[in-house]
Amino acid sequence: MPRIDASSVAEHVRIQTGRILDAAAALFRERGYRNTDLEDIAAAVGLARNSLYRYYPGKDRILLACVRREMVPFVAELTALTARYPDPMERLGAWLDAQVDLATGPAHATLEMMAEVRQAGPELVRELGDLHELPNAVIEATVKELLRGSRRDVRTVVALVAGLVESTARHVLRGGNKAAAKREARRALAGLFS
Repeated sequence: MPRIDASSVAEHVRIQTGRILDAAAALFRERGYRNTDLEDIAAAVGLARNSLYRYYPGKDRILLACVRREMVPFVAELTALTARYPDPMERLGAWLDAQVDLATGPAHATLEMMAEVRQAGPELVRELGDLHELPNAVIEATVKELLRGSRRDVRTVVALVAGLVESTARHVLRGGNKAAAKREARRALAGLFS
């Protein structure tokens, strides 16, 4: 029986799960999703490949857990914007900045991997899409507030804003100046509501 270096089995599982997700996230960023296999993740953690199955049924579940771990605190941060920015345009600008920062930061590997992940099973693609919809759901109330009294379609405007964030992040990831890109994105965002 393997030795457990924790005060309880639950604590051991939490520690091992964190180590697996840390190693997997680093490998996904470095090699990409397709070029990383369970053997690589297990080796990085110091486990046998079959030991990973105690924690996750497959590589897709590990990727999903990595993304979920990043998204939960980020969505909480976005939710807090409502209290910090009573003005909906300021809130929307802060939301845009936070989204671009997350998408271009070192912890967010999935933006660059989405093309290869789309070739994975449909269930994984759907679940990753659902996680990436959480930030849009958070900001939908702000868009509704800004469009109140108009006949514009809120979901379409939210999709346009999300597309603006994604294209801004891709531009920055390709070497664009982040500050300049955010300024231009905020101008485009203001244009959506003028």
